[in-house]
Amino acid sequence: MGIELWMVFEAVAPEEEGVKDSLDDHLEKLSSEDELEINSVETEEVKKVDDPHPGLDEGFSKVSEVTADAESFTKAVQIVINYGPTYVQIEGPDGYEIELPELQNSLQEVADLVHQYAQMGVGGVLVSNPREEET
Repeated sequence: MGIELWMVFEAVAPEEEGVKDSLDDHLEKLSSEDELEINSVETEEVKKVDDPHPGLDEGFSKVSEVTADAESFTKAVQIVINYGPTYVQIEGPDGYEIELPELQNSLQEVADLVHQYAQMGVGGVLVSNPREEET
């Protein structure tokens, strides 16, 4: 396979019932992805946590660590976009040649996501780089 991924997924909710099965269901969908092979899944038990998010003094968390092989860089980008791991790291290979069409497809996946957010009213289209104003 092309890209070896290490990912951490976390479900957090104010009630224990909110995290019990949600992460398992999420990872089951992940495992059904074409062009992705799940190598290992390690899931912790649900834990009570303090201050998991702003505005939530106490909640429950469940964490899974997943290793998987994606057939291409584009597929790795799709997995990150569609499944939202808390952390992701490329574990291998040490080198990877990417042809222009695959690079284009990967960038288009990101562009499509930005436009979906804009259409939902979550954000707008960036007209300029906000960092330029800081300098």
